[in-house]
Amino acid sequence: MPISSEYRRCSMPDEADPFGAVIAALDEAGILADIVLVGGWAQFLYRRYFNNPPELSALRTLDIDLLFKRPPKHASCGPLLETFAPLGFRKEISAEGFMKFVSREMEIDFLIPDRGKGDQVPYLIPGLAISAQSLRYMDMLLEDTIPVVHEGHRIMVPDPIRFCFHKLIVSDRRDSSTKREKDLTTGIEMASLLCSLPDWRTRFSPLLASLPQKSRTLVISILARSRNQAILSSLPVGHYKRTRESEP
Repeated sequence: MPISSEYRRCSMPDEADPFGAVIAALDEAGILADIVLVGGWAQFLYRRYFNNPPELSALRTLDIDLLFKRPPKHASCGPLLETFAPLGFRKEISAEGFMKFVSREMEIDFLIPDRGKGDQVPYLIPGLAISAQSLRYMDMLLEDTIPVVHEGHRIMVPDPIRFCFHKLIVSDRRDSSTKREKDLTTGIEMASLLCSLPDWRTRFSPLLASLPQKSRTLVISILARSRNQAILSSLPVGHYKRTRESEP
C-alpha cells in the first residue's frame, strides 16, 4: 500500500468542533483505535488527506457513523453514553431497535457487519451498553484501513478504494433516490481522484478484480458510464474498449 507506513495530519475548520469533541471522547474512552469512521465524515477526512483535491465535493453531514468489527475488539470501557452525556448527547432508539446518540449538533450511529441470513435484531455490544445496526457490505470497509490524525487523535478510515467501491455497491440498494444519487456521486468522485494518482491507480484494478463477481460487474457498469477517461482506462480492457466504441 502506498500509505501503509504513514499518516497525515489534518487541520479542521471551526465548524467541525463538535466532531472533534466526539473524537476526543472516543479516544479518552480508549476505543477510538478499535473503530472505523465511515460515511460523510470519512470523506471529509479524505479531502484533508489528499490535500483538498478538486475531485471531492466538500460535503457536510450531521451523522457520525462508527463501524465496529464483528465481534467488537476491546469494546469494554463501560456504558458509552456516560462518555457522551457531558457533550449534550442523549440516547434514542429507533422503531427497529437501533440505538443512536443525539445532540443538537450531531447524531452518532453504531454499525457492524451483517452475517449469514442477517441479524433479526440489533447487535448488542454489552461492554459499551449499546446496540449496533447490522449492514451488508461493511466488512470491506474494515480491510486495509488508513489512519488520519485530527488534533492529535489517530482516526481510522476505510481504504479509499474500498470506500469508493462500497458507495457504488450500496447505491444500487437504496430506496431513496436522494441517497442513491449521493452515493453515486461520492463513489464516482473518489474513483476519479484515485485513478488520477499513480500510487492509488496501481491498486485500483487489482482490488476491483478481487470483488465478488456480482459486485464487480455492478461497479464496472457504473464506472463505465462515468465518461471519465482516468476511470475508464483503469477498467478491464474489454469494458474500456466497448465504452469507447459506444461513444457518439
